[in-house]
Amino acid sequence: MILSLLCFIGFVAGAPAEDLVDGSTWAKFKIPYSGKMYSGYLPIDDAGKKQFHYFAFPAFSLAGPLQATFPLVLWLNGGPGCSSLYGAMVENGPFTVELGTNNFKQNLFTWLNFANMFYLESPAGVGFSFGNTTTDDKSTAKDNLKAVIEFFKKFPEYKSIDFYIAGESWAGIYIPTLANEIIDYNAKVAIGDRIRLKGLMIGNGCTDPTECTDLGFNFPVHFYKFLHGHGFISEKLNDKIETMTSYCHMKAIPECMEIFGEVMEQINGDDDFYFNPYNVYGKCYQLPYYNEKGELVRDKRFKLHPMKEGVVGQVNECSESEALFLYLNNAAFRKALHIREDAGYWNDCSNIDYKKDPGATYHLYPKLLKNGIRILKFSGDVDAIVPITGTLYWIDKLQKELNLPTIEEWRPWYKPGDKGSEPQNAGSVWEIDGLTFVSIRNAGHMVPMDQPEAASIMASHFIFEMPLPSDIL
Repeated sequence: MILSLLCFIGFVAGAPAEDLVDGSTWAKFKIPYSGKMYSGYLPIDDAGKKQFHYFAFPAFSLAGPLQATFPLVLWLNGGPGCSSLYGAMVENGPFTVELGTNNFKQNLFTWLNFANMFYLESPAGVGFSFGNTTTDDKSTAKDNLKAVIEFFKKFPEYKSIDFYIAGESWAGIYIPTLANEIIDYNAKVAIGDRIRLKGLMIGNGCTDPTECTDLGFNFPVHFYKFLHGHGFISEKLNDKIETMTSYCHMKAIPECMEIFGEVMEQINGDDDFYFNPYNVYGKCYQLPYYNEKGELVRDKRFKLHPMKEGVVGQVNECSESEALFLYLNNAAFRKALHIREDAGYWNDCSNIDYKKDPGATYHLYPKLLKNGIRILKFSGDVDAIVPITGTLYWIDKLQKELNLPTIEEWRPWYKPGDKGSEPQNAGSVWEIDGLTFVSIRNAGHMVPMDQPEAASIMASHFIFEMPLPSDIL
């Protein structure tokens, strides 16, 4: 109903014509979208050997001057090694996957309703981006800064509007490190060349070293606390975990790592495929099946879809990425998006040689807050990968260490009910000086996918500095 009142005003006066996607693409591939989209490459090095692929969508807008107040939002998915096209095509772009199918539908709660969206495939080797795939947190941050600068060269009209960086998972590393690079960059350049960074929106993002460990290693205490709180493990096993926590904290030694095996056995039994850690109450839509020869057999969805040709590779058994494999590895679709002919097979998550900083990004928050960067930390409350228990742990620690006053005590917030019913509890909000925490009820690791309406309300209210709905009136 809201979208029916919207008209599309492309904020694209200086946009690169060579990157504009032919509008007939959407009709040809039965994608419900009639607006403009840009797809192309951003040079990261002078020799052109490293280039990052991007998607960009101008915002939808009510007719009038409101368009000029809409910010630019850069979205980054995590991994490290996962493509941000997942965010563009499954989470908060103008269309999204109809869960359990290979079809797309209109996304009524797209963030284009209040922002211009820019999706970046980073680092090199991820998705359609290419270059040396050996990287780390620091070099990726520098490359991402270069990508942002090059994006503004392609779209100079965006440079004069507010800029936000958003994302999820390992973007809890990408986003603060990029923000840190922008702060340092702005300090060296003329006022007119500065990037108008206003805020960060980080969902279920790795931040503190205790929550950024690989599952099964370094004793993921927040993961265990989350599972116990949701009734996935026994009291006996939880008592054992609590007894060993101080000894095993951040240690990858056999007697500590064995605990992980015991935890997973209580959850899965002898089967590894029926627990979705990204949403512990969610479905695994595409469980892999192996025949007696040990070969991976696709399910019927591949046989029914008209774009089945050329589909090979690995499917993440508990993510809704199968449709993306079908489209993004289709030759005609890739050509329409200006993908290089020598680009390899697109994967939602790629194997890259990535060295992680053991300090994660917690240490950057004092600098971010000091520089007036507004921060939103949001957490889907049924995600076990970066669980809400870990996020609340480090925010509480940060508040105490920096002596940050509480601006708003913990309270519920609400979203509209279905079909005119009473508003529903959408989660909780808690604000300390410079940082807002928001939980999203019944959302997993990919909040905009699981709860698109709540995610849209949360992000738009943060951008326009409006309090989340506090009552059901």
